[in-house]
Amino acid sequence: MEIDFARDIQPLLKSHCFECHGPEKNEGGLSLATRAGALAGGDTGQAIVLGMSAASLLVDRIEATDPDAVMPPEGMALSAEQVATIRAWIDQGAVWPASAEEPDPRVAKAAKHWAFQPLVRPAVPTVTNTEWLRSPIDAFILQRQAAAALHPAALATKEALLRRVSFDLTGLPPSPEDIAAFVRDDHPDAFAGVVDRLLASPAYGERWARHWLDLVRYADSGGYETDIFYEQAWRYRDYVIRSLNDDKPYDRFLMEQVAGDELWPEQGDAMQDAVAVWTLGEWPNALDAFPEMLEYVRRTDQVATFSEAMLGLTVACANCHNHKYDPISQRDYFGLEAVFAASETWNRNTATKAWGKGERTAYRAVRHAEKPVDIHLLVRGELTKPTKLIAPALPAFLPGGGTLPDRPDENKNRRAALARWLVSTENPLPARVMANRIWQWHFGQPLAPTPNDLGTQGPPPSHPELLDWLAVELIDNGWSLKKLHRVLVLSATYGQSATRDPKAIAVDPQNHLLAGFGRRRLEAEEVWDHLHAAAGTLELKSFGTPFVPKLSAEELQGMYDLDGKRELKWPVTPEQNRRAIYILNRRSFRFPFFEAFDPANTAVSCPTRQTTTVPAQALTLLNNSTVGEQAQAMADNLSRLAGADVEKFVQRAWLLAYSREASVAEFELAMQFIAESEAQHRKRGATDAHAAAMLECCLCLINTTEFIYAN
Repeated sequence: MEIDFARDIQPLLKSHCFECHGPEKNEGGLSLATRAGALAGGDTGQAIVLGMSAASLLVDRIEATDPDAVMPPEGMALSAEQVATIRAWIDQGAVWPASAEEPDPRVAKAAKHWAFQPLVRPAVPTVTNTEWLRSPIDAFILQRQAAAALHPAALATKEALLRRVSFDLTGLPPSPEDIAAFVRDDHPDAFAGVVDRLLASPAYGERWARHWLDLVRYADSGGYETDIFYEQAWRYRDYVIRSLNDDKPYDRFLMEQVAGDELWPEQGDAMQDAVAVWTLGEWPNALDAFPEMLEYVRRTDQVATFSEAMLGLTVACANCHNHKYDPISQRDYFGLEAVFAASETWNRNTATKAWGKGERTAYRAVRHAEKPVDIHLLVRGELTKPTKLIAPALPAFLPGGGTLPDRPDENKNRRAALARWLVSTENPLPARVMANRIWQWHFGQPLAPTPNDLGTQGPPPSHPELLDWLAVELIDNGWSLKKLHRVLVLSATYGQSATRDPKAIAVDPQNHLLAGFGRRRLEAEEVWDHLHAAAGTLELKSFGTPFVPKLSAEELQGMYDLDGKRELKWPVTPEQNRRAIYILNRRSFRFPFFEAFDPANTAVSCPTRQTTTVPAQALTLLNNSTVGEQAQAMADNLSRLAGADVEKFVQRAWLLAYSREASVAEFELAMQFIAESEAQHRKRGATDAHAAAMLECCLCLINTTEFIYAN
């Protein structure tokens, strides 16, 4: 008798198998919802062998007598007649009409998901308050505000706007001279001129490189017990800074990092610096005794970093099982591993891939493996449980995805194929992801709330049309990040005051509708840079090896060293006052000053830093030796400039600390404080009571909320 799939087989699969191996759940990596899934099999092998029921694991399981092996594990077992029907169907070739396929709900959901749709520039909304508009993005913002019966906040003062944009674009405060010039300049394009000057500054790349380094889990060492120093890491950091300062097109920026050595081998060291991103992950040195496991951990890190930072997807969630929410299979995950498996990370100092006992440094580089590692699909992601061989592939559900073609020397071009696909016109993700990030880094929160995961589980964007408009704008302007910055910061939305209307706070407490500019605390590196800029000690030397600030013996107690030689891991350098991006960034020992101000997690891609308010911040600004030294330098510099003129001292101190003039009340309070402080020090017999009072004044200014906020 001929077996009919829809009549005889599908009802059995639905009633006995779909609970664990259906459209929504694929235990053991097996799906019986589609013919392709059934024939592909699961973690333990091929479920159906066409024409051979005796060799099919599906039959073995439904006939098993061992309670630990029989399927289904719970509920009513299949009858002998039902088993015979399945056997006969397989022996007849397991005919499975396409019309009987059970659709994967993840695929159906992804087909409609906003992030996976082709990019099309939306029409700019028509609004009534046209006088407020300075940029097309303002119309998108105004439309949503009007729907909620809200209206924009007042414009920020010129001083507040200058401080905001200076920190945003360069990570540094404006100088008193810049403030005075901008306040005096009444030309309509005065602010545009400021923006162009800031974008052209070398400080721009140093500020925005820090954002990118967070995404690619940058650090100067490998972490764990040895925390081995990566000699090459700073070269990658400098590559990022130079690329951003040069306004390198973002698509080229991505391609160089993914496969610069394969696409432009003639550029030698420059492209080696770019692909060094794949060498910067953690180094669990205990695994050096297990080289296969070490390489597996590195590939896992590479796939996770690539997918989250550049694609905005959590592909690594499919390492142990098919992705729970997005149509990303284990095969997709291991297909990407196979792409990276054609390359290996090695120590250029020793020409080996391992860490040698007693070594403290390594120069890690990327090279093509003589023979690419074979990648197998692993049961539950465990290296000791390999199953079928997996070919290098791109995520199959995305346009242009699938297995890479087998060509001559394909192993030397796998990452090149990945790079070309990543920035191809059919892939809508990289532009959407970066436009969302740029918005986040300017406005304090992204349009799509989960910037490393634009998949189906993440909340939708607050302004989806605006996000698409920005993504298309990025592409149409040659992938220029600087042009996108300009569009954003010259908008009326960006120019709003941080003082919000009470109604706006009640209706939209999280400020998603942007009826007012969100307050932003400076990041750890900005606090360091601002402190030194206010003191007049900041050294603006760019590039080169990391510098190492001095620490107290108590602070060094937090550092572990196998040999008890902490000074070898923290070798203090003569340079002490450079920008914070150049400070040695160890994984196993976070710089204590930064620790108080929520630095990035360097173990994994960090899309968003926390912003906490904790006692350690106030204690750091009050007691840290660096703060004390910089407060003294600030007081000394101001005293040299102002001489005996205390009023001049106070006026310039306010400009250095807060980028604005002191109010009448603040000025009077400061003058009173200095007079009383000087009297107290004189009473105690201080050698220079006036200097001591000036130091206390500067320390007080540093220890305010306003000092560590951009607006």
